[in-house]
Amino acid sequence: MCDTVYCKRDGRSFFGKNSDRSPNEAHLMIRCPAADHAAGETVRATYVSLPQAEHTHACVLLKPVWTWGAEMGWNAFGLAVGNEAVFNRRGYERREGLLGMDLVRLALERCTTAKQAAECIVSLLVRYGQGGNCAFDKTFRYDNAFLLADPGEAWILETAGREWVLSRAADVQAISNCMHARADYVQSSLAPGTDYKRTFENRLFTAVAGAERRKRQASEIVGGEGDVCERFYRALTSHASDRVTCNRSSTASVCMHAGNAFGDHTTGSFFGELGACYFVTGASFPCLSLYKPVAPSASVLPEDEKTALAYWLRRERLHRHIMSGNIDTAAYFRRRAELQRSFFEAARKARGEALERASRLCFDMEEQFVDEWLNAAGGNPFRIRGGPYFRAYWQKKTRALEHLYE
Repeated sequence: MCDTVYCKRDGRSFFGKNSDRSPNEAHLMIRCPAADHAAGETVRATYVSLPQAEHTHACVLLKPVWTWGAEMGWNAFGLAVGNEAVFNRRGYERREGLLGMDLVRLALERCTTAKQAAECIVSLLVRYGQGGNCAFDKTFRYDNAFLLADPGEAWILETAGREWVLSRAADVQAISNCMHARADYVQSSLAPGTDYKRTFENRLFTAVAGAERRKRQASEIVGGEGDVCERFYRALTSHASDRVTCNRSSTASVCMHAGNAFGDHTTGSFFGELGACYFVTGASFPCLSLYKPVAPSASVLPEDEKTALAYWLRRERLHRHIMSGNIDTAAYFRRRAELQRSFFEAARKARGEALERASRLCFDMEEQFVDEWLNAAGGNPFRIRGGPYFRAYWQKKTRALEHLYE
């Protein structure tokens, strides 16, 4: 499950996404420098190999630990791409192909605009297909929808197997784990007039996922009045109701909490103004995490996955202590709110080298914040609180996490 949101206001373009995956599926933030490649070189995606591009652009990937591809990210040209699982009632290709996450990375590495990225994904989709297990610790197959945006425009690309439809995004646009287009798309592989959503959508899976509700919730919050970045922050940390806490699951929340029989967990989140400044958690539970500012070049982020994994795991340990009641949560939330306000203020005043310095300072402050609360938790054991099923679910996940990345 996931939610992706776009907004264009006063000539500025904003983009954000929550990555909803298995709770123990580490979410890595890595920086990939631009590179030139030799003729005839190939690249291995998650399951298949394909010819490498002559040049790959510098980009930031926000990705599950086990995949070659990424759930979301941006590149040096201000292009941002995010994918959504969508459920096709006609079934899926059984052979391994490109994952939607592979297609996100390939678009960011090879393209400079949203339209070019959509065309790139379509060409790869038709040639290689999409297929293979998409999950970390279970078997789960799905097709993909993509929101692609650059500083000038945004597009929605939706797929069902090797069929596809391309639509223009509205000035305020959210996509979720549901199909969007009817027969009003701009380009398509389908016969003219085909109702895409009616033809392909698995309504049962879509309904259980709470996708339409999350899409509406994210769009309404982002499209409101006030500072756009703060509205993205509100949308991506939002819950279906005030009853949802870190000790209660909710598939219907944009900030998704696992712990029921169906649904995933938000393992990472980001938003920002394209080509200007981005904010990342590098951690699960947006409602518990701090969004740190990152300059487009993202020099503050690591290039290696080992460092990125260690970063995520430390914050995950803190979140499991919070779920266990091992720290003073009221004090934690007060301090978190103060820091978040200061991070937004630091980013508003900085551009260029000043933004790089502000980013490093905010990352350092967040590291001290994590140290402080991990020390406060001490050696207390993880005893997750919540309802019986929720407790059992998270205790099992926590026991598994202790040895998963050794």
